[in-house]
Amino acid sequence: MAKKKKKKKPGGARKSTYAKGKRVEEEEAKPLKRPASGAGVKTPEKTAGGAEPSKGSKAAASGKGSKAEPAPQAVQWNVVRRGTLEMKVFTALLVIIGVAVLFTYPLAIQDANTTYNQLKKSYPTDLKKFQEKYKTPAEQKAHASAKPVAPKKPTFGDFLLYQALFLFIQGALFAFIGLNVQRRTDLQTPLFDKAFTGGATSRDYADLFKWSVPFGLAVLAPAVASTLIGKSLGFVKGSEFKKTPAWKFSLSYVNIAINNEILFTFLIVSALVYVFVKYNDRVHLEPHWTAIVIASLLHFGYIYWISKSAGETAATSVVGAAFLALSLVTVLGYLYWRKGLEYSLLAGVIGFGLYPFVARLIIK
Repeated sequence: MAKKKKKKKPGGARKSTYAKGKRVEEEEAKPLKRPASGAGVKTPEKTAGGAEPSKGSKAAASGKGSKAEPAPQAVQWNVVRRGTLEMKVFTALLVIIGVAVLFTYPLAIQDANTTYNQLKKSYPTDLKKFQEKYKTPAEQKAHASAKPVAPKKPTFGDFLLYQALFLFIQGALFAFIGLNVQRRTDLQTPLFDKAFTGGATSRDYADLFKWSVPFGLAVLAPAVASTLIGKSLGFVKGSEFKKTPAWKFSLSYVNIAINNEILFTFLIVSALVYVFVKYNDRVHLEPHWTAIVIASLLHFGYIYWISKSAGETAATSVVGAAFLALSLVTVLGYLYWRKGLEYSLLAGVIGFGLYPFVARLIIK
């Protein structure tokens, strides 16, 4: 019985598009050219850019090996891109940071007006001393740089330009880096993720308050203890505190909590968790607890330096820094690890928002 002859593929039969290094759309747009007849040896086909195809493409063209795969693309470091869930989360963080920064306005404008009134009173005396020292117009012109400047009354625009803008840019930068690092760890922003994907329910918001309220009180406890021991708020002298309405301090302390959490609880804890997970085979430590402890120590040093710069004694600075680091990083860092960033942010707002009202009962 005669064997059936195998049908030969026509010379213009299509080859794998991966063998040519082109996309399917490009291949369909251009008609294929027949290979030149009479060639004994096949020359490697070139891609649209003139380069020779990769080994995987050659294998696909010759029919060897498994189905060819496209070349892997390099992973981009930045995950906060337009249209992504991360961009929506980042935008929400920007709103929180912006609102917290604006909360500082009542206290900031009060301090600015106090300074303005002091300068306004001293300006005539300072100007008179300058005129007595340099009596002639020529002498005054030669020493114009030493002439007292008339004080300018502070405005909301000055606050936005010289204080709020800096705080906002700083917080935005920390949040941007922190989110990029966090997405490479097991730490989460669960409520934001659910809210922006349409999956958040009333049960999720109830869970948020169920955890944030008791942890907010836990955050408040060390801060109150530091006030009982040191008779100081760490940032503000007790005598100044009594002259200022508590609600102004409350709003300002909400901003302090948010900004410190974004830097230490969000960015630094996330970065340390990433490092300790990546090198866990060399450093055999629990990544999350290790990150929280180190971030707490860094925050202690930061608050101690601020307190000393504000004129606090060394003993008061140590007490204040220790309790604040325990509140803002240790307690809230644990909540961030176990439940998510939104929980720790709300707990910080509750604890530090209530703090000035409780401190008012202590500092009399």
